[in-house]
Amino acid sequence: MLTPKEIQSRIRAGASVQQVAEATGVDVSRVKRFAHPVLLERCCAAELATAAHPVLADGPAVMTLRETVTTALVARGLDHDTTTWDAWKNEDGRWTVQLAWQAGRSDNRAHFRFTPGAHGGTVTAFDDTACELIDPDFARPLRPLAPVAQLDFEEQEPQLPIEAPEPPPAPKPPRARKGKPAVPAWEDVLLGVRSGGQR
Repeated sequence: MLTPKEIQSRIRAGASVQQVAEATGVDVSRVKRFAHPVLLERCCAAELATAAHPVLADGPAVMTLRETVTTALVARGLDHDTTTWDAWKNEDGRWTVQLAWQAGRSDNRAHFRFTPGAHGGTVTAFDDTACELIDPDFARPLRPLAPVAQLDFEEQEPQLPIEAPEPPPAPKPPRARKGKPAVPAWEDVLLGVRSGGQR
């Protein structure tokens, strides 16, 4: 049987009530009883982290983490209302904050390190997705796609062995038309000249 302190320690480190119950064989109701205050602590830490300021290359940002993430998601056409926040304490006593959201059928996660302090504290990106979210270039897609290879779709004629060309067929002589009289030109009609030059 886990002691209440051990249950709380596992929950504080990021485990869920269900995970602790399954891993230890302890009844879920017993885990819940001792997990509740720690889950509130985690929720509070996550909420505080959203009010912290992301640390960028030139120092802490003016906007809070929540404002920055909302701006980044909206700029990329994603729904910021579906985001969920969580936090847990690491072995070194520092808080890791997780942002989760869904885009289409993919579940996405970004992780930050939260340091409480004056003016809300600071958060630093812990993975690539977190870096892209707090990047000031909000127009850049979150997951840059690899460039598609340019394919030449023009049909290439197959290379055949070169043979001596055959001579073109001799043109056929034009056939004379039979049975149709020649039509006189309009000058011949006006001047009364018959075909063959006779008047």
